[in-house]
Amino acid sequence: MIRWLSRIYRRTGIHAAPRGTLLHWCNHWVQRIVYPLKFRYRNSGGGTPGLFGSVPYYDIKRMRRTRPVSGLALIFHMGAGDYLMATPLIRALRLAHPDLPLYAYASTHGDTVNSPLVLELLKINPLVDRVFAYRGRPRELWTDYDFADALKAIPKDFLILPVIYDVDPGVFHRTTSLFETFDLPIDFPLPTPIAYEAPLSEAAGDLLDMIRQRYDRLAPAGIVCTHFGSRSAGYEYPFISDLVNRLLKQGWLVLSFSPTGVTHDRVIDVDISTITPGDSIELLRALKKASKRLSLISVNSLMWPISAALEIPNLGLHVFRDPALHQYLYPNIFVVTPHFFPTLPAFRLLLAPPGSYGKRQSADGRTDFVDYRPEYVADLFEGMA
Repeated sequence: MIRWLSRIYRRTGIHAAPRGTLLHWCNHWVQRIVYPLKFRYRNSGGGTPGLFGSVPYYDIKRMRRTRPVSGLALIFHMGAGDYLMATPLIRALRLAHPDLPLYAYASTHGDTVNSPLVLELLKINPLVDRVFAYRGRPRELWTDYDFADALKAIPKDFLILPVIYDVDPGVFHRTTSLFETFDLPIDFPLPTPIAYEAPLSEAAGDLLDMIRQRYDRLAPAGIVCTHFGSRSAGYEYPFISDLVNRLLKQGWLVLSFSPTGVTHDRVIDVDISTITPGDSIELLRALKKASKRLSLISVNSLMWPISAALEIPNLGLHVFRDPALHQYLYPNIFVVTPHFFPTLPAFRLLLAPPGSYGKRQSADGRTDFVDYRPEYVADLFEGMA
């Protein structure tokens, strides 16, 4: 019975209805009836989605009218790219509640749900008043992450708000889902991720000087930055060196955030273990100013939201079938995929024809990966650039 009602709820589109419509009003009151508005949040422990999903609904304004609230405690358990997509939410919360301090709590555990890089990125966000680390662990559902350790450090009368979003394919975008969870108005066009400026570390400063010197000396066609790994999916592109060599023939200077195995004056491998996430962003920001032709080639991972924040054209290699792909698409990204997605705009969808890719299973056998032929990717990039 519960599954039947849940299926009807999803298929009617109530959960994804836009603001100002009757369906959105119905969804608003359904959430109020179904979810107890308890903002001193505790993990349920069961990990079983409710009738209408597992994402709570936060009515912060109502809570402030009914009880003392001295601050907002945002609990993060997500990847670095997911965090960047949540930066417009943090800005909106600051604007909606300017009198309340924002505390952020990020897990130090690297797992299939969380990246410790989120902690470093939060520290350079000027809208967050204090950042705390906690020891977290994943559970069966990503929304049911164990953040009990974080609760020890949260002051009294702070609202405890896990930053989670609905992953149902019917949701318009991850940004809209976050804003709806926190009962914030949504403006169109959707806000892109925000990459706050941070000072370069000494190692990153030396790297930037070296890149500039080579760029001036070699006078390449432009700079292409590459990133070929996805932590959350466990994916590594297998034809990196072949693709890089083809980009060299086109005259590019290649700056790679993944090891290339290619030795050449116009190839610079970045050892990401020697720099911070903020350094990576600042390197790209500086290179955008220095080069009139800066583009990216990257698999669907951290570089997608970073490139969106900096408005850098990105040839995005999507390496598995995901009906929710539209939820993390931004205007700067051209998506390469062998699958047709009716939710993607046609001018951003590059359908890979048969013969332009191979298929293989992930190590755990749960995902079918797509490996694009390097000659196909190089030709696409030349046309995009």
